[in-house]
Amino acid sequence: MTVALLAGCSAKADSELSASDPTFAGLDSEVTKEVLASPVAEDRVAGDDPAVASARYQGIVRNFVLCRDAYASYKTWLKSGESPGLPRQPNPTNPAPTAGDMEADIKLFRDDLDSGDISLVRERLSSANGCGGWIPATPGDLSGQTIADAVKAGR
Repeated sequence: MTVALLAGCSAKADSELSASDPTFAGLDSEVTKEVLASPVAEDRVAGDDPAVASARYQGIVRNFVLCRDAYASYKTWLKSGESPGLPRQPNPTNPAPTAGDMEADIKLFRDDLDSGDISLVRERLSSANGCGGWIPATPGDLSGQTIADAVKAGR
């Protein structure tokens, strides 16, 4: 990990990471790059020491994948009338100490998708406090519509 100490700079200057950092081994590099470029993700790690920031960024990458997979499953369910379930989620080669929190989130989405009640998934994706409230619906479009906005718009 490269550490840059630049006074007065953004939170990311305190812990410059790249998609090739061992923290992200086993995770999608394009999603990792997107997260590392996200001002919202950067705000979420502001003030963290480098080790904590690294672990939190790993969790955010996993959360982007989970939320987008749940959103894709939701859209399939809307079209087909049947839940396709949740795709297998990627595991980092070097899981952060907080990886257990992510497993709980995966279980919540998996349970909702397996419930037979699409409204549970809709609510979880469109909640202001959930992942859909800040993750872009279109990968790489950091200033575009969030998943929550897309769900609320019927997309």
